[in-house]
Amino acid sequence: MKTRKLAFLAASASLAACSDTTTGPEDDAHQVVVEAFLFAGEPVDDIRLTRTVPLGEDPALAATVEDAIVTLTRGSERWLLNRLEEPGAYGYPGDDLQVRGGDLFRIEVEAFGRTATGETIVPGPPDGVQLDKDRLEVPELTPGSFQPGALQSLQVTVSWENAGSILHFVDVEGLDPAAETIFPDFIREGVGRFRIRSAPTEENFHAIGLRQLEHLGRHRAIVYRVNQEYADLYNNRVQDSRDLNEPPSNIQGGLGVFSAFNSVAREFDLVRAGGS
Repeated sequence: MKTRKLAFLAASASLAACSDTTTGPEDDAHQVVVEAFLFAGEPVDDIRLTRTVPLGEDPALAATVEDAIVTLTRGSERWLLNRLEEPGAYGYPGDDLQVRGGDLFRIEVEAFGRTATGETIVPGPPDGVQLDKDRLEVPELTPGSFQPGALQSLQVTVSWENAGSILHFVDVEGLDPAAETIFPDFIREGVGRFRIRSAPTEENFHAIGLRQLEHLGRHRAIVYRVNQEYADLYNNRVQDSRDLNEPPSNIQGGLGVFSAFNSVAREFDLVRAGGS
């Protein structure tokens, strides 16, 4: 599962603590909370199900739903999703499900004797994505040889067209984890490729500072366009605990969000100054 995908946003966590005033306490305790995200051109593996918790309790402690029947449909096509290794996670392992811009998807979740549904349209890719440079020279950085403020000018800026102030976010991943580290004596916990994510923004650019990165070599900046369902939820993510209004949700028969994203990637290189 792409735990990297939207974990940092956590905008829908508060949904787990919401109470539906149209149902009784027993029904509220058995509502499914859907966090389902599709990404154009990527596998379907970012769907997570939990159940509601009473108001006042920590939504992060919500129990996951492990025995739901989850299906995706697009027109007459239908795919039954599988349980994944992570708690409450569902996805589709086959290669016959391709997510494309303009597709209308419907999700159905059978849990607790009820069916929750939602629909989303995959947006088109971001327009006009470009980098201000595709190569950044990095000086040799040794203790005492540089001032932290001098690093502020060492950055790559990715920009895109955004006349409508639509939310976008940017992922940056290192493609060569075996490359020389930027800073001396740097040690990262864990293994695999380095990856960071920006917060969603209505701006039309994002600056990738050298201090955010780990290694020299090839990097990929991925600009994601955020669909409206998620934008509504993200913009409502900070809610006063005294406010009993439910955050936006496009799930009928349950709570949560079903949304889709599209992206464009650009690559750049970090090289040591004076090298080839």
